[in-house]
Amino acid sequence: MTYPRHLPVSLGPVYDHLEDRDRFSGLMTTGTSIFTKHLFGRMKTQPAANAITFHMIIEVETDFLGFRIGIPNIHTAAVTGVKACVGVVAAVPAADYQVFTTPEASEWVDVTWNNGAATVDLPMRIAEERYSLPWSDMIYLPSIARTDSASGRPLIMVRIEYPAGSTLTTPYNDLYYWRGASAPRIYRSTNQEVQGVTNKATFTQNNIVTSGGDAKAVVPAIQYMTTKRGHQVMIMGDSIQEGLGGNVRDYGAIQRTCYELSTPERPIEYFNAALHAQAPDLYSRMIEDHIDMVRPTVLSYAPWSGNDVAANTGMTVAAQRRYKAALGRVYAALQQRNMRPIIFFPEATPVNTSYRNVGANDQVRRDYNAKFLPGVVNGVVFKGYAAAITGDRDAAGQDQIKTGFTGDNVHPNDAGYDALKEIVKPYFKRLLALLP
Repeated sequence: MTYPRHLPVSLGPVYDHLEDRDRFSGLMTTGTSIFTKHLFGRMKTQPAANAITFHMIIEVETDFLGFRIGIPNIHTAAVTGVKACVGVVAAVPAADYQVFTTPEASEWVDVTWNNGAATVDLPMRIAEERYSLPWSDMIYLPSIARTDSASGRPLIMVRIEYPAGSTLTTPYNDLYYWRGASAPRIYRSTNQEVQGVTNKATFTQNNIVTSGGDAKAVVPAIQYMTTKRGHQVMIMGDSIQEGLGGNVRDYGAIQRTCYELSTPERPIEYFNAALHAQAPDLYSRMIEDHIDMVRPTVLSYAPWSGNDVAANTGMTVAAQRRYKAALGRVYAALQQRNMRPIIFFPEATPVNTSYRNVGANDQVRRDYNAKFLPGVVNGVVFKGYAAAITGDRDAAGQDQIKTGFTGDNVHPNDAGYDALKEIVKPYFKRLLALLP
C-alpha cells in the first residue's frame, strides 16, 4: 500500500521501508545463508588431447563453513573420469598472472561425488546451449582469514583433472580481464598437462599467461554455507544480462551492482544463467536446469530479447507471443517448487540503426517497457533502465544508444553498464535494508 506522506519529510525513509515491506510481503526478503557463485553465462567446448589439470584461486563474498563445487559440461557426450581437489589459501601473488600452487598447510582435500566416489562422469549437456552442472559432495573445510587484503573475502583453491582425450567446457568469451586489476573479484586460472590431482606434486605451473589460462579455463561453480545472511541472485536473459560489451567479460549492470554492494556482513552472490545470442524460448529453460540448486532469493529475468527482433521487420506478433510463453515457463517453474524470489525485470534497451534497423517498429519496444512490464504481477521493473542509455531518436522513429555508451552499437560498454547499474543499485539497497 502507499502511505500518506503528511508528516515531516524526515520520515520519508520510514514510509519507504513500510511500503517495501508491504510490496515484498511473502517474498524472500529474509535472504539466505547459502550462496552459489557462477560468473559465466554461455559456454563452449575445447579439446584436450592429453591429460590436463586446471588450478584456480577464486574469491567468494564471505566466510564459509563448508562448500561444494559444480563442474559444467556443454559437450554432447558425457566426460568421464574427472577428479578434483580443493584447499583454502590466505593470499594470492601480487602479480595478476600468477597463482600459488599449494594450499594452507599443504592441506589438500580430495573431492568426492555421489556420496563418496573419487571421480565423476560429467553428464552430457541437458540440451543445446544448456550445460549440465553436477555437484560434488559437501566439503567441510572452513575459510581462513586473508593476509594480503582487508576485504574480508576468503579464497578457495580448486584443482580439476581431466583424462586424456576429454572435451572441456570453458566460458564462451574466455577469462580475459578477470585476473587483472580491473576485475571486481579474484578469479585466476592456470593449467598444465599433468595429472595434478592424482599426483599433486606434478603441478608446478603458476604462470597464467604462458599456460593459456585466459583462453583455456575451466570455471567451476561454488556453493558455500556461511553464518551470514544476504541475497542469492540468479540472472537470466540475453547478452546484455550476461554482461557482454565491457572489458571484464560477463560483467553487466546486475553483476556490478551485486559486487559493489556486497559486504562480508551482508553478502550478495550471483549465478549468471544468461546466454548471449539466444532468445527467451531457450534461456528461460535455464531456470528449470539450475533453480533447485541455486534457490535464488532474487531473480533478474529479461523477458524481451533483441535476438527475437528481426532487421527491417522488428518485433513481430509471433515473437511477442514467444516471450510471453517463456515468462510463463519461469513462473511455472517457481510455482511448482513453491519458490517466491523477488523478481526484477530490466527494461528492453535500444540498438543503433547501424546494427539492426527496425525503424518505427521500435515503438513496440517502448510500449513493452511502458505498458507490458508494469502490468506483470509479482515483479518489479527497473524503471529508467532503458532511458539511462537512450540517446536520440532517428527520423524513422528508432531510438539510438546514447553516444559513448556502446562500442558495437548493441551492447553497452563499461560506461553504459555503469549507467545501467546506477538504475539497478537503489533496488538492491532497499532489499539489503529489509534483511533481518
